[in-house]
Amino acid sequence: MAVITPIPKTQFIGADGVPLVGGKVYTYAAGTTTPQVTYTDSSGSTANSNPIILDSRGEANIWLGEATYKFKLLDANNVEIWTVDYISAPTTAVSPVLTGNVTISTDSSGPALKITQTGTGDVLRVQDSVDPDLTPFVINSAGLVGLGTVAPAEALDIDNDGKIQLSANGTPRTVISADATNSTYDVRDARNLILRVNGGNRLTIASTGMTTLANGLTVSASGAAITGDSSVAGTLTATTFSGAWANIPAGTVMLFVQTAAPTGWTKSTAHDNKALRVVSGSASSGGSVAFTTAFASQAVSGTVGSYTLTTADIPSHSHTASVTDSGHTHPYGTFATAGLGVQGGVTGINYITTGTAGVTSSATTGVTVSNSSTGGGGGHSHSFTGTAINLAVQYVDVIIATKN
Repeated sequence: MAVITPIPKTQFIGADGVPLVGGKVYTYAAGTTTPQVTYTDSSGSTANSNPIILDSRGEANIWLGEATYKFKLLDANNVEIWTVDYISAPTTAVSPVLTGNVTISTDSSGPALKITQTGTGDVLRVQDSVDPDLTPFVINSAGLVGLGTVAPAEALDIDNDGKIQLSANGTPRTVISADATNSTYDVRDARNLILRVNGGNRLTIASTGMTTLANGLTVSASGAAITGDSSVAGTLTATTFSGAWANIPAGTVMLFVQTAAPTGWTKSTAHDNKALRVVSGSASSGGSVAFTTAFASQAVSGTVGSYTLTTADIPSHSHTASVTDSGHTHPYGTFATAGLGVQGGVTGINYITTGTAGVTSSATTGVTVSNSSTGGGGGHSHSFTGTAINLAVQYVDVIIATKN
């Protein structure tokens, strides 16, 4: 495809229609009177004078840098001919500068506009009057689209709390948005939200708040919540419940650490002040002592039973005894003949003969022996004291409630 050649050299014409020989071109930054440099060739290494003095044909080599300019044209006598502001500069040496409204019209089977980026820069950037714009619309060299960001990280990246709006004739129907706190899918005008998979509705949230599930629903995000009246067709598995718990079967019995039963439940009073027992077989109840009675501070007291000691139980020992001697005498004398008889009340041998006879005086040994018994032979008991056993274990009160 052929294109028209750009103007290779700029020529200026005076009011009389002839070349503006010796004319002057002043170049400024757009909207100001601050001089802004132009160049003598495409290398951008040699700056033009400012003003640029036109040659004998009213021409000059004027190459623009990457900026926006204001041009002022004067004749050789410094009479102003015109001033043009906001002249767009090219971004590369071969980029065209387009001003005004641009229309692309084609009747071919190919794309009306094809942009090829072989470098690392953006393929397309649309920005406002701020240059550089930090919140433009860009398509980068990887094909990622950014709205409000110069560095899109996904195929479509909408930054600065942007919103995606789906509308009908300008009326918002669905708005998808995200901020630092929430991600919001806003369905407007009493419309239903339907999640469809493989051509079939899998999740329908009606405008009245009813949730209908064709298959299961898995909610794993921390803090996720389903509010309103919900109906689940299938099995619902959860670790935390809230609300009326309409999906728990009636008759379900559960424990609650609270005084009153939740809404939709009835408190049971059949059991009070009892412990819980874990069993592997059939569940039942039993026992006769209340929990706080059995598990309390129990005083320890009592006696030891009576016992009568036997001989074998008595330790080996001795007794003190005294012996009393009543005294006695012995006979004496010389006799020719002897015979047995009684003399002086003392039995002994008597000698009937001539001579002398008699008995000794009475004397004692001084030894006395006596023994007496003591004790009644009865049993006895021992007193007993001890420290109280504190069985007052810590506990948490729970109630039993049945699902209505």
